[in-house]
Amino acid sequence: MKKLTSISGATILNSKQQKNITGGAGIGGNVDLSLCGCDCAGRVTGPFYCGFYLACPLVYTCGEES
Repeated sequence: MKKLTSISGATILNSKQQKNITGGAGIGGNVDLSLCGCDCAGRVTGPFYCGFYLACPLVYTCGEES
């Protein structure tokens, strides 16, 4: 597995912190990022707003063993 390059000043959020994120894409209401994910082909899955917050790697990774 490749090590990701860190971004200066970036902070990794734990699951609880991610669930507490609010606001953003101008869609109103609460945004639940726990509903967002990636499929095997690298497409963003979940509600329509997930694409505003999440980018998936464009590789097939399902079924591969580490």
